Amino acid sequence: MKLLMLCREPRLYSCVRLQEAALESGHQMDILDPNRCILQLPHQGSPRLYYQAVEAQEYQPLPHYDGVIPRFGTTSTEMGCRVLRYFETLGTTILNGSQAFALARDKWQSLQLLHQHQLPVPTTTLGGNEVSAELISQNIGSPAILKTLAGAQGIGVMLMPENSSTTSVLETLKHANIPVLAQQFISEAKGDDLRCFVIGNRVISAMERQGKLGEFRANFHRGGSAVPATLTAQEQQLAIKAAQVIGLDVAGVDIIRTHQGPMILEVNASPGLELIEKTSKLDIALQMIVYLEKKITSAATSE
Repeated sequence: MKLLMLCREPRLYSCVRLQEAALESGHQMDILDPNRCILQLPHQGSPRLYYQAVEAQEYQPLPHYDGVIPRFGTTSTEMGCRVLRYFETLGTTILNGSQAFALARDKWQSLQLLHQHQLPVPTTTLGGNEVSAELISQNIGSPAILKTLAGAQGIGVMLMPENSSTTSVLETLKHANIPVLAQQFISEAKGDDLRCFVIGNRVISAMERQGKLGEFRANFHRGGSAVPATLTAQEQQLAIKAAQVIGLDVAGVDIIRTHQGPMILEVNASPGLELIEKTSKLDIALQMIVYLEKKITSAATSE
């Protein structure tokens, strides 16, 4: 099979591992930066997609691909999803389609959909530009977590110890026209969370991520560490259901353990592989490729 991975940084661990797994499985895999793609709607004929390689003076049409894996970051979400939609119009099999990918990248919309399906999430507030920041901070209480809508790897996440600091930051971000949601801080979690790696209808692996001393974020890129985790049946079902509600084939579902039971913090459409593979000792990249193979084969036989 000929596969494509949309990724801006091909040297990242996750991209390297996925390409290795594809090649070891006997497939070809190209890695392209979605921001170097050119989409065209001609006056007559079908939509077209071209690619301009780094330093190239001309752009080239792309070949046929059997399957596509999106691995682009938050700064490439809009263009990346447009490229995914192009492949969807061709009937190409995608591992995490454009609609689900874009939904997962919007923290508020994804939480809103999870809540609509009666899945537990922390109390979360989003206010418009004309809403009093002081009113929001009083509503959520202190301490509070502030999150920009499109951050990743712990970027754009802030812990506000007092209502006054919450109000101050909300006011600043409001004037900068940066939407931000306020979320209750779960003190009993002590900065730890569960990352559940879901492929299809199974939790392949889970780990407990632990924030470094003095850090409330448990993300690997913020210096966090991890140990293997044993999930309860409830936590497993919660992770699987969350991925299904968002519409993802592959997801990193972050769950926090609270006195009220497990709650979903976030559903990640492009979960990193480095920490989960090193913690679990599993070849998760290969399992993703195998799942994509089966999805491609299933789509071909149903035509």
